[in-house]
Amino acid sequence: SVKVEPGGLYEIVFNPADSNILIAAVGPRGETRGAIARLNADLTPGQSIDVSANPLYGLGFNSRTQTLYGTATRSGSVGVVDVRTGRLVATIKDGDDDSAHVREVIVDETRNKAYVTVVGGEANDASRPNQIWVVDGATNAIERKIAAPVGGLTGAALDAQNNRLFVTGMSSNDVGVIDLATGQSVATWPTGSEKPTNVAFDAAGGRLFVASQGTGDLTVMNSADGAVIKKVPTGEGALSVAYNPRNDQVYVANRQAGTVTVVGGGDYAVLANLQTGTFPQTIAIDPATNAVYVTNKARGLPRNAPAGTPVPVDPAGDTVTLIRP
Repeated sequence: SVKVEPGGLYEIVFNPADSNILIAAVGPRGETRGAIARLNADLTPGQSIDVSANPLYGLGFNSRTQTLYGTATRSGSVGVVDVRTGRLVATIKDGDDDSAHVREVIVDETRNKAYVTVVGGEANDASRPNQIWVVDGATNAIERKIAAPVGGLTGAALDAQNNRLFVTGMSSNDVGVIDLATGQSVATWPTGSEKPTNVAFDAAGGRLFVASQGTGDLTVMNSADGAVIKKVPTGEGALSVAYNPRNDQVYVANRQAGTVTVVGGGDYAVLANLQTGTFPQTIAIDPATNAVYVTNKARGLPRNAPAGTPVPVDPAGDTVTLIRP
């Protein structure tokens, strides 16, 4: 594991073009030092990209166009970065509205689209809608907005072949299915877990892997009918999940437990529980080497801390960990 400046780490993506890891680093609370930090495959530092004016939290990456999309939650917008030049090339907003709680970005490289989750209230709450922004990668503009059939929309995963999007409802405890060709919701499936937060899709096996913070587990579901195949306890605060089809392994970042759980995709046995850092956040995988990269947030000041309160020293926070299968 290595420390990453300026800290305040959130999401991570892998760039297969140069084997770089790109990390959303918003900096310490109360400071304006946002960056897209860059590490080489061996975790040595690269050249970071300055996004201090509008720090980015959630990341989605189009490796074909070398375009990084980041959710700027503070301003209700999406920043578009050309990673080859390190320049912010566009900022996407829903008109003049800066209140949208943008969270995740899922990229369809073939169609050159980006799908942005906007967290709302309960399902069918018109005052706080759960939405998907469909972003046209050619124009960097919102092409349309799709209503999500869940409450407390958080994560998403793409079935590119069938042009479907799976979305998690953290307050409705289910997974919704959206037909992206029509923009219609075609199903909602209960997960049987509490606070499902993120989801990964196995195209070859027709499976969904859902990480649920409330119950600290991994739910394996059939992506055709939503049937629950298996539940695997992983750890407190199971936040994010990634799947590597090359070695059929699932990785779950358990934020409160401080661990990443490795689950075999064949029999769903727990292969390892690895202490990676203070608050494991998100996961990226190098498909060529099977290397796994994890961001770990640090302990920070409470929201009501008096001015001048020193930030806790946390050696295991604001780090990226490399896992070798």
